Amino acid sequence: MAYFRLAWFYSVIFTSILLCLPVTATDVDTKLEQALDRYIQLTDKDDEKAAHTLLQQLAETNSDTPAIKSRVRLLSYLLTEAFDLNDNTKINVLLQQLLQLSEVTENANALAEIYATELELLLLQNKLDDAIIKADLLERVLLSATDLRQRYYGHNVLGRLYKADSQYEQALQHFISAMDIVAQTDDSFTLRRRAFLNFNIAHVHAELKNWPQAAQLAEELVNDAIKYKNVNFLPELYLLQGYIAGSAGKYDDAISINKRGLAAALEIGREGTALTFENNMGVGYIELKRYDEANVVLLQAQQRAVKLKDESSQQLIKLNLGFILVMEGQHKLGLEQMQASMLYFSKHAAKVEYEPYYTVLARAYAAAGLYQQQAETLVEQMALREEIRSTDREARLNELQNRYDTKAKSQQITILEQENSLKAQLIENKQLQQKLMFLLVLLILFAAVALLMLYRKVRRSNQKLYETNKQLAFQSQRDPLTGLYNRRALQQHMQLRSQKRRDQDASLTGLLLLDIDFFKRINDHYGHSVGDAVLIELSQRLLKTCREHDLVVRWGGEEILLVLEHLVPDQLSSFIERILQIITAQPVIFEQHSISVTASGGFIHLPFAGVSEELLGWEKVMQIVDMALYLSKANGRNQVCMINGLKVSFSQAEALLSSDLGGAIRADMLDITRVSGPGGAVN
Repeated sequence: MAYFRLAWFYSVIFTSILLCLPVTATDVDTKLEQALDRYIQLTDKDDEKAAHTLLQQLAETNSDTPAIKSRVRLLSYLLTEAFDLNDNTKINVLLQQLLQLSEVTENANALAEIYATELELLLLQNKLDDAIIKADLLERVLLSATDLRQRYYGHNVLGRLYKADSQYEQALQHFISAMDIVAQTDDSFTLRRRAFLNFNIAHVHAELKNWPQAAQLAEELVNDAIKYKNVNFLPELYLLQGYIAGSAGKYDDAISINKRGLAAALEIGREGTALTFENNMGVGYIELKRYDEANVVLLQAQQRAVKLKDESSQQLIKLNLGFILVMEGQHKLGLEQMQASMLYFSKHAAKVEYEPYYTVLARAYAAAGLYQQQAETLVEQMALREEIRSTDREARLNELQNRYDTKAKSQQITILEQENSLKAQLIENKQLQQKLMFLLVLLILFAAVALLMLYRKVRRSNQKLYETNKQLAFQSQRDPLTGLYNRRALQQHMQLRSQKRRDQDASLTGLLLLDIDFFKRINDHYGHSVGDAVLIELSQRLLKTCREHDLVVRWGGEEILLVLEHLVPDQLSSFIERILQIITAQPVIFEQHSISVTASGGFIHLPFAGVSEELLGWEKVMQIVDMALYLSKANGRNQVCMINGLKVSFSQAEALLSSDLGGAIRADMLDITRVSGPGGAVN
């Protein structure tokens, strides 16, 4: 069901607070530091007018202070305020001043704050690529920084940056480093710094689905917020705690937490947050099949959504209420209500937001006994999910390419600067030879040694670049987890195959698409590391079974595609039986876990039914295989649906082949064979 989505929250609220850690006296203006501390105290009390006045006075009287660290801190605060005021002109001026200071100082503490402030600004401006590219500069300088304040600020910014970029392990490392620094302080802000870090760490564990760790941190945060009467923070903590409990399947706990969160939100007048708690409670009751209670709380949430004019929440609640109607036997009314909500989301919501709702609709169809509509809904969800995956994949590739291009340009600039520096040195040497002939020999020897070292360095760099390019070429065609070929390699393989077909007659090519049964259940029960181990083990089994000229491709998620060349039709069924036997025969052993695995699949050959590949190419054939796979799953799993050919002309079957394979089967248009794995269906 649809639980609330974790939002990026409180990412900046503690930025000013975290800058109050003590600094050393070197390069510090004590009076200015004390004044900046007063500014932080004013911002913490939400006295914005007094804080702004003080900061402007400090800017007018201390803009040229020789104390580099204090000047950097002042500019950093001014830059943060300019961003809050949306003053882009002032932002650019202040940023340039900060970056100019980085060129005239080698003070690691000052540099750490400059680079951290620049990354903070890029993160607030959603310029994630630019921030990631510059992150390694901050990481290097933090190794030499000694002041607690700058080290805390640097690790805090890096943690939030890597969290935003979904690099959760690196984010966790930096948050823990920041926590180690907080442990060395003992002032009025220590508890709030620790709460801010634990909040982010809990979010990271939730994203990694480390539910026990996330739950423990969330509980500690809630207890501390209650103990220190931080009532404004409580609703967000209860949302996080309820999300963790619900995602871990502890619905009774989730309901209890959401009730407390509802009371906390209403106490401080947070109507929108209260609406989220009510919907989440309704979802929990539905999962526990306590439909009467779910109906009561969802109707209450619906009234609040109408009051807030929140149309999206109204439609989500209607979807859940429609599901209850179906489960209580009012199939037609409930399904009509759910379908209307799905139509609204398809027009007004992002695809990634409403894709999970198809699962709810499919469950409703199944409860109503409408299995054909259930299958169609699942096929529609599969197509939408693939579209989302494709879009995300393309965006990620473009993002990586942009980062690579930017780094390459930066390296080119560095090389040009080095070349210009070398040319300047040679000119200087030429001028000196007119004055000191004796030094000429020494300079020539020095230049020769330098050039030799440069030549060796360039040679080593070229060799390293050659090896890196080879590795990148290999990785571009391989799935990083399983080592199987990826879709890019498949496209190249099919292009070569098309060229061979033009040059000479080619034999049949088989396409066998396999999907691991109940893979999500494995991930949810054992964890993603076990799921990864299952994928790796099955990939190795399939590689050992297939021939050298066959292609084993990770098609996506838990799907693996076998491209089988030079087929012998009479041996196909026995080969597929052997594939299912190899997958099922032995459980996958990982650490202390023994996991029994089965797979479902769809098979077709290319060219199909004598139809020209110009008319029915491999991409279209893969759509048929995909539907055959889903039919295998719908009919009990642990089997392969083989599409052997057509019983009618291609023109008669074409429309159904591309949209409704089940309909083509019911119309007796296809020659199909079902090959079952050991033990039969695994429903």
